[in-house]
Amino acid sequence: MPTTLDVGNFFLFLSGFLMFYTAYRDREVLKGYNLAGTLMLVLGIGLIIVFYVQEGYWVSVFLTLPNYGYWLVVAAALIRMRMK
Repeated sequence: MPTTLDVGNFFLFLSGFLMFYTAYRDREVLKGYNLAGTLMLVLGIGLIIVFYVQEGYWVSVFLTLPNYGYWLVVAAALIRMRMK
């Protein structure tokens, strides 16, 4: 039986794909993000994934990866924009 954590992470799973789709259609949307806030979000989600692994919440690890991947892409794009 899925836990509340799994259900919540399922919504994060779906939102990750929707955010990827939005960024793919309009890459200009990435310019609106704050680099410091994005890096803190990437760090926070990364630490949550580490916690999930430590606790053996493998479904939650899998369901969180698309959202985490999106924020990694945003952080990389913001860093790249700053280097130009």
